[in-house]
Amino acid sequence: MRTYHKKAWTCAVTVTFILFFYTLTFAQTESIRRDAGVDAKQEVKKSPVAENIFKTDNIQGIRFKDGSVLYGIIVEMNVNEVKILTKDNQIIRKKFDDVAAFIRSDDKEESTNKKEIFNIKEIFSIAIGAERMTGHTTYQIGLPTTPPTSYFRSQLEWPLDTWLARLDARFNMGDSWRINGVLKKNLTTPGDTMKDSDWITPANPGRLDVYSESNISKFDAWIFDIDVEWVFLKRQYWSLYAGPGWQFQKFYYEAKLIHQYSPSGLAGYDAYGDGRVGITYEITYNMPYLKIGTDFHIKDKFTLDGSFAWSPIVKAKDEDHHLLREHGGKICTGDMNGNAYMFNLSAKYTFTPSWFLKGGFHYTKISVDGDQYQIYGDGTQIGTVKEESDSTQTSYYLMVGYTF
Repeated sequence: MRTYHKKAWTCAVTVTFILFFYTLTFAQTESIRRDAGVDAKQEVKKSPVAENIFKTDNIQGIRFKDGSVLYGIIVEMNVNEVKILTKDNQIIRKKFDDVAAFIRSDDKEESTNKKEIFNIKEIFSIAIGAERMTGHTTYQIGLPTTPPTSYFRSQLEWPLDTWLARLDARFNMGDSWRINGVLKKNLTTPGDTMKDSDWITPANPGRLDVYSESNISKFDAWIFDIDVEWVFLKRQYWSLYAGPGWQFQKFYYEAKLIHQYSPSGLAGYDAYGDGRVGITYEITYNMPYLKIGTDFHIKDKFTLDGSFAWSPIVKAKDEDHHLLREHGGKICTGDMNGNAYMFNLSAKYTFTPSWFLKGGFHYTKISVDGDQYQIYGDGTQIGTVKEESDSTQTSYYLMVGYTF
């Protein structure tokens, strides 16, 4: 009997020790999970097959200690590892020790944090900065004329090397629609000269006969752009959008002659400026366009955006006033139509929940043609000539912004 009781006692002690060890281990595991914001029901199945996925109560994603957020369905979770099935059907593995909190659909605070990290729910943002533009606006006039005159072709190239102040704004209407606005104003006057070239010899139309350069003494530039974007395709890290827009540009110049001469050796064309404004020029563009683009989210706080826009119905008007010509000066007004395309690439870094840096590259090409109407300042009619105009604009910009 003593041997039997001794064996029974030994078994009881062993079972008690095993139960105690198991209970202690289970309690520690539950404590770790509770500290991370997880309850016991979130110990999910091992299989990633859709019909076996345990859909945890209201959980939409996980926030990690480095500030990143991952949205999807938790398909496996233990004290060592978490597996998440994302919306694009990818399985992402993360260490359980890196988990900071779980995002629930009914958790208002977490929804705010989602906005802070991804800027998905932002309502309004505004940014201000500077833009460096280079390029030129060039127009040519020439035959045929109405009424007919002697042969000629003239070209004026106006510089666009300037610094611009830039203001950007965005208003989000839900997750799929947004309105963007851009306003630009010049801060400096172009340092390059205006170049005026004339070909006036019928027997040799390719020979440059008269050439001059003028300093830009005054310059004003205004650019306004507004568009509506529809995000029609979304993935976890990228999206596609498209929509209509409209851009307005206005450039105004005053220029003073430096030196005019004849490269071909014609007499009577050598002249120097006397400090007076010899010519003014103004051109405006109205460009309704269609745009398509994509953006990429890289490491949550860094976003790349690229877009292409095309305008098939550009309207352009210009006025060239040669102030020192005979009969009170020569006034030339043009009415032109054409097309344009624009390319934009930008990068945005959100360094706090509200503040961000944005930099980018922008390129615009405009081509228009039509008729130019010429008249002297005293009212004498000169005639009508064909006019062609091209503008090439390349810009780099850097801005700081705030999200509301």
